[in-house]
Amino acid sequence: MAKETVVKENPVTDALRKLKEEEVELQAKLKPLQEAIAALEKILDKSVKKAKPAKEASGENLFAEESAPETPEALN
Repeated sequence: MAKETVVKENPVTDALRKLKEEEVELQAKLKPLQEAIAALEKILDKSVKKAKPAKEASGENLFAEESAPETPEALN
């Protein structure tokens, strides 16, 4: 026959157990939010990559226009 030990509940142990249970619940709620955030970031990254070439092209044109007055004709 095995001896059964009666473990007296320590308030600190009880509080720790409750906090760990709460942590598990919060992590379960947090995971879908993290997945949604990651999905939205991927969508945003794709849209930024699509928009970037147009912005870079216009940015290069602006630079070319800014450097245009440096031609010898513009200096006279």
